[in-house]
Amino acid sequence: MEAVEYRSVIKFFYLKGQNSTEIHQEMVQVYAEKCPNYSTVTHWVREFRSGFLSVMDEHRKGRLPSVVTEKNLSTVEKLIMKDRRMTVKLLAFQTKISIGSVETILHDHLNLNKVSARWVPRLLTTDQKQEKVNCCKHLLRQEANEAFFFRRIVTMDET
Repeated sequence: MEAVEYRSVIKFFYLKGQNSTEIHQEMVQVYAEKCPNYSTVTHWVREFRSGFLSVMDEHRKGRLPSVVTEKNLSTVEKLIMKDRRMTVKLLAFQTKISIGSVETILHDHLNLNKVSARWVPRLLTTDQKQEKVNCCKHLLRQEANEAFFFRRIVTMDET
């Protein structure tokens, strides 16, 4: 059952004139383990006694709306594309967005990582993938034309 339904039952028994203990005992007989605990029943009986008879939750101010909007995404993306060496703090200052939100935009929405002081995409673009294919084809043509071409290439990692 929903909380509103339990409150309705508590209100019904309260209006019949029962106290918190009696209401809770009745609810335990009907709902068993799914019954709200005694302190919840007491709280709502107290609310109804003070004149508050609504069983619905009142609207409360909660978490602020997210700043991850299309406008903010495009703004951050434009700034990064202008200067890939821009820091998160500078982006936050220029866009008036918190540092955490800027990091969320960069990492989760734009799929960017900071590599050697530059923001770079995590995944290759279509053009970058095509360039890799073209380079591989060129190297294969070189191998076909020159014997032992690949033995002359030195490879290493970033370190």
